[in-house]
Amino acid sequence: MARPPGLETRGCIIKTGEQNYVLIGEWPDMTTLADARGQMIATLNTFRHSLEDLGPGLGITDAVSGDMVLALT
Repeated sequence: MARPPGLETRGCIIKTGEQNYVLIGEWPDMTTLADARGQMIATLNTFRHSLEDLGPGLGITDAVSGDMVLALT
């Protein structure tokens, strides 16, 4: 998978179940994240056909974003 523009800090994909994955990306700021959304959607579109629907009205992804409140190092 290509790294989305602006994802300078870090990113990882975590397997959370048999067929469940979470992508965690860290951007320098919310503006850079917003600027990268188009490329992230384009990347998702390349494999969207292989994803399962999450249920009534939920679609195939559950995208969220927010500010980091605590870095654990």
